Order: sequence, then structure tokens, then C-alpha cells
Amino acid sequence: MTVSPKQHKIHAKAPSRNEIPRSPFQQVHETRRPACLTELGSLDLLRELPPVELAHLADLCVLRIFSPGVWLNSEYRPDQFLYILLEGTLRLTLHDKEGHEVLLGVLGRGDCFGEGPLFGDFFRRASVYTETRCYTLQLALNDVQALLPTTPHLRAALYAHYRRRMVESTLARVPLLSQFSPVERLLLAELLQPQHHPRGKVIVRSGERVEALYLIVSGQALVEREEYTIASLNEGDFFGEMGLLSDRRHTANVRALTPVEVLALPAADFDAMLRHSPELEKQIRKVAEGRRANNERLRQDYGQVQQVQMIVERGLLRGSHLLVRNPQLCPSDCTTCVGACAQRHGYPRLRLDGVRLDVQEVVDACRQCRVGAECVDACPEDALVWNDQGILIINDQCTGCGACVSACPYDAVTRVPTAQPFDGPLGKLWSTLKQRWGSPLSIPESVQTYPYRADKCDLCHGYDDLACVRACPTGSLRLVPVEELLPL
Repeated sequence: MTVSPKQHKIHAKAPSRNEIPRSPFQQVHETRRPACLTELGSLDLLRELPPVELAHLADLCVLRIFSPGVWLNSEYRPDQFLYILLEGTLRLTLHDKEGHEVLLGVLGRGDCFGEGPLFGDFFRRASVYTETRCYTLQLALNDVQALLPTTPHLRAALYAHYRRRMVESTLARVPLLSQFSPVERLLLAELLQPQHHPRGKVIVRSGERVEALYLIVSGQALVEREEYTIASLNEGDFFGEMGLLSDRRHTANVRALTPVEVLALPAADFDAMLRHSPELEKQIRKVAEGRRANNERLRQDYGQVQQVQMIVERGLLRGSHLLVRNPQLCPSDCTTCVGACAQRHGYPRLRLDGVRLDVQEVVDACRQCRVGAECVDACPEDALVWNDQGILIINDQCTGCGACVSACPYDAVTRVPTAQPFDGPLGKLWSTLKQRWGSPLSIPESVQTYPYRADKCDLCHGYDDLACVRACPTGSLRLVPVEELLPL
């Protein structure tokens, strides 16, 4: 049975009416505060922090006590808090690319979790479960984020922890490595060399000697032979194994489609890993053989090569889901789905006659790029953000500047007029007042709007259904996972 967590605060004299309410650590009697700071400074995570930074951190802390059997975080729900464990044990689990649950590790005193969003991480979550009664310090992520610019030592400590956790979770998400124990993955992580590659850079080049096995931590990359794309690589994928196993050179380029973070395992350490685990070597050879067979099929099927090229160029692999319709089920003149979209949002956010794949057609709409979205990079107002479900939405900070429109390589973002500030009865009153006083009236600042805004498909964010799918009279239109449609 799950027990609801209780929040425990240390009581002090009630503040006067003019005093600003203080956090629990601030309410501790002055004779106790040095002991609290000493306790914080004794934790491995915070051991290098100067006293002034420890004091700022203490002001944000709330002591939380959780019973055994409580889920504190979920990999499917965004984190809201940073937790530092004072006493007890916690289990971290996640799912690999094939959906199998993997133990990431067991946390003890001084460990922390939930720090990912502080550094822009969205896809690196894990589920956290209390094994025993746990005493934790809870800090709101928004408060910690505001504190980081003035606490460089705290930022460095949390970032180092974040990078280590990111490496460990990447290894756990690779199905071939999920068979390793957490300790073995930790030892492997010590051998990996992190690399960053900007958008468009060739990570490895055909003809070069293979020097390492590469694991993709984040981003997307393309495998290219001559002028054609033959495969796509995503988070948790690896490359370089074919050359390492056969002691040959790279037979294709691997190019960063988006900014890519990779972990490189040097060839000597790769060989040692295979000697340590014959079963792992067997599985990697099986993957290499499958890739080699696929490459040979592509050599003999120019039509499939062209289709792969089109899939990449049209960005169909950038997101996790695609809107797909079966044209055979659609009357030639039916645009019901487009009309339903326009009725709900004011303007249509999708176009028919998209990319044809066998008997299906991918509807032309926002790809919901999971990483390296060009529109996000171009927006000067941080108006394009991912919601809790990982869907890219446009918030109220949009000024309609149009930077995202020109940045999108798939023509999936448009610039549309905003609604008038006063419509309906209020608009009539507005006109009457202007006529009565005979001069223009200024619009109150609180209701001023920009003349244009950016618009795109956000899979009907804020609604419990998709207008286009619901309105389709034949059931032709569906939202399907990319892997189901394009097992590339």
C-alpha cells in the first residue's frame, strides 16, 4: 500500500504580521543552524561548497520523510523537485529502448535525483522508489534554478552529478548493455570519453580507421554512403562496431543531423569488454550482421534508397509520432480533418498530400522534433517549449516575430493574425466609446496583443482528443509511433 508522504517542519516562534514567511530551515533556532549547515556540508555531493553557498541552499530545503514503497519520481512524469537523500535507500529504474525495465542503481546517503531539468534535460528521467524509510531534503527546481547563477560551486557539483547520471542512464537504455549490473555499467562509464558534435558535422568518415565504439547520448545522426542516407541513429544507438569486429575502416559517414552528444569507448577497451562478456560479443556480432545485410539490400534496391532519403529530408524521423492516413479510405474531395482542425484552432495546422509510403500517407504537419528543433533554437522569446507529454507547443511569450517560421526546414510553422483584443459585445462598446470621445483610446497594457503569432500543430494541446482524428468519417486518419511506420 502506498503511503502519502508527510511534510515535517521544525517549529519556531510564529512570525509577526510584518515578517516575510520563512522556509523550514530558516525557522530553525539559531543554535541549531550551525549543526544543519555542518550536516549539509558532510554530504559527498555538497562537500566542496563554501559556507555562503551552503547557507543559501539550506534556505530552500524542506525535510521530507517517506515510508517504504513510495514512488517519488516517474520517468513518464516531469520532475518538479530536487531531492537529496539523508538516510535510507532508493531504487532508480528506467526502461530500455525495447521496453524492458532496467535497474539503474540504488541510492544512499548523500545521493540526489531530479536534477535533470536544471540543465535542459527532458529525456533522461528515471523512476525512483523508496526501499526503506527515507529522509530527504526537497528543493523546488524553480528555486534551485534561480539560485545557480550566484552559486558556482553548487552548479558545478550538480552538473557533474547530472553528467554522470546521464552516462549511466544512456548505458542502461542500450538493450545490449542492459544485461550488465549497475556496478559493471559504472565501471564501463569510467572508460567512456564524451564528445559533442554540432549540427551537420561528420562524426566519422568513410575510409578512416575505426578507433572506438560510439554510443549516442542525445541527438540524431545519419549514416550516409556516397550521397545517400542509408540509416538513422538515435539516442541509445551505437555505431563503429562493424569496423571494430572486422578490423577494417569505416564504410560510411556518420553525420550529426542535430547537435549530438556521444560517448566513445576506445577500441582497446571495447576488445576487453567483449573478452569479459562472450554473450555480449555474440549479440553485437548479430547486430553487425543485420546491418551488413541491410546495407547489401539497399545496394540492390535503388527505390528503397530513394525512399529512405525522402524520409530523412522530410524530417519524418525527428519526432516520436506521425499523423498518417490511408488515401484508399478517403473520398478524393474529403477535407473533413482539415476543416475540423481549422474550426478548433482558427487556422488549419495540417496539410494533406504529404509523404506517400506504400499504401499510407504521412500528413504534412509539425514533426514534434524531439531534439535539436530548429524553431526552438531560433526563437528569441523561449516561446516554443515541450509540455509534459513531450509535445512541442507555443506558449504566450510568442511575439509573432516569425523567426521560427523561417527556421523550420519542413515548412511546418506559419505566422497568423492574432484575434482582435475586443470582439463581440465588448468590441461594440469599444467602438461606441471611440465615437463618443472622437479620439483613439489606448488599449490597456494588460490586454495589448501582437498583431501576429506563430502557429503549428501541437496535437491539440489542452484538449483530450485530436480534432482531425475525431472528425475523420472513415477512420482513415491515425496517430502512430514512428517506429511502427518507419522501422529505419
